[in-house]
Amino acid sequence: MRIQEVSGKKLKKAFLKVPKILYKEDDTWVCPFDKEIDSIFDPDKNVYFKHGEATRWLL
Repeated sequence: MRIQEVSGKKLKKAFLKVPKILYKEDDTWVCPFDKEIDSIFDPDKNVYFKHGEATRWLL
């Protein structure tokens, strides 16, 4: 098992795919739009980045 920082298009797509794999059998789960998730990690769109940083990781 390894942990990897999400950087680049390929890993970004993999990051967005994880919840879809985890919850594919859950009929009540509503998948957020990829753009919505991307905006959370975009310093220009998320006001909390004025006070800190965030890094995405894949396991």
